[in-house]
Amino acid sequence: MEQKQPIGLLFDSIAYYTPNDVNTLCDDMNLEQAYYMIIKALEYSHSSRVFTLQESELVSKSLRIMNSHFTEEKL
Repeated sequence: MEQKQPIGLLFDSIAYYTPNDVNTLCDDMNLEQAYYMIIKALEYSHSSRVFTLQESELVSKSLRIMNSHFTEEKL
């Protein structure tokens, strides 16, 4: 069976297959998905070297805190 190929990746990790997929994602987003998008956006920016060294450290620490908090909430 042949798999559909995405037409793009949001934050280099979230595949979408039609332009309307992005609109649907925006329109139907819940809190958990919003949190996930923020994490992916920060990770992508961080890995793309958008930030200074100091900003990178703050983003990295923030991601670790958010991820541990979110993981604890899900338990």
